[in-house]
Amino acid sequence: MWRTLTVLLLPPAFAAGRGLWAKVPPSCVEFWDQLRRAELDIDKLTIEDGISASSARHVQKFLTTVPFDGATFCVEAAISAATSSDAVLMSHVAESIAKLPHCFREMTFKSEAETRCPQRWYKVAIHVLKVNGLQDAAESMWRRAKSIKDKDGKALIGWPSPSQSPTVWVSGLSTRPYWNCSSWAFIQALEAAAPMILKEIERKDSEFLTAYPYLQTAGVWEDLFLYRGHQWNTTLCESMPSTCRLLLPELPTRPGVPYATVYNEEVVIFRSKRGASVGAHCGSSNGVINLHLTLKGGRGTSVSVDGLQVDLRDGEVICFQDSYFHSVNHGLDGEEERISLVIRVMHPDMDLKLLGSRTDSVPDLQAWDKSASLLREVERLRAEYRKLAAAAAWEQDSSCSV
Repeated sequence: MWRTLTVLLLPPAFAAGRGLWAKVPPSCVEFWDQLRRAELDIDKLTIEDGISASSARHVQKFLTTVPFDGATFCVEAAISAATSSDAVLMSHVAESIAKLPHCFREMTFKSEAETRCPQRWYKVAIHVLKVNGLQDAAESMWRRAKSIKDKDGKALIGWPSPSQSPTVWVSGLSTRPYWNCSSWAFIQALEAAAPMILKEIERKDSEFLTAYPYLQTAGVWEDLFLYRGHQWNTTLCESMPSTCRLLLPELPTRPGVPYATVYNEEVVIFRSKRGASVGAHCGSSNGVINLHLTLKGGRGTSVSVDGLQVDLRDGEVICFQDSYFHSVNHGLDGEEERISLVIRVMHPDMDLKLLGSRTDSVPDLQAWDKSASLLREVERLRAEYRKLAAAAAWEQDSSCSV
């Protein structure tokens, strides 16, 4: 009987076991089942009126009796499979997490260049509303986030609008949806190398994984990381030597400035199939610009950033700020497969003085040694040059011996 109720009451994506929802424990299913039954007029819920007192107690009990990591995973999993009928309810639950004392306290001792628990969960609350088309509700939730102020009346969360609500917001950085790609000198070489890059990628067919399962997606959308968390995937680079040789000298793009977030700069390959779509979402920080090179399958695929749509073209790069809500649509009239190489780079205006006292990556910026960081980068480049020289010498010796 309990299983039957779950299928009847929860939205289709939940019942189908898609995304993160397939991995939740029974206690999570029971939590949402009871909450949705308590809110009989779920379609009439608003941000301003909130949930009923009994529902609020149910949420509070769940969040304070279940281990925090388990509770937050349960909420994220549900949101990844949400429908518009559940979005307002889920946004209230996300806000309830933001208001937990141990979560909210992070606003008092963490810098804005760090991931702060309340800001992260208000981001989640806004996300579930926007991705389900509830723009007015998203703006109401954004205003609630902006109402969090310090003793001087200054808003502690710097988001300028609901369209930009990343996990980390660094004040003082310029913002615009699309950027002129000529700001990055290696873009021209990247576009010229597109056929070579594609050839190397197509050898790696079996190594792709489902991309970002916590986002609302349809169809096949997969990824493969070349560079993440300050580390190059050396195994992958061995089978994609030309691609890595092209990019190794370029990252980090600003070696004299520490990363704000762990994944401040990345190199990732995306692959989608005809009919795939990636729901609107914003990235981790306004300090990240996406350099998006379409390698194949551009026809029929588009990217929308802050509501501004751009059609993708094979061999061309588009550049956009990761903090804006953006989405991807690989139309049914498009090519069978689309492959893109995305380089996430640090905002060109990023400066040490904008980061405050610490970041997610550097716990104490006062003790951070810029000279030592630059020296490590010089040594890294020297090591890569030695490898390149050795490979060139080996190729020359091989050709001479033939």
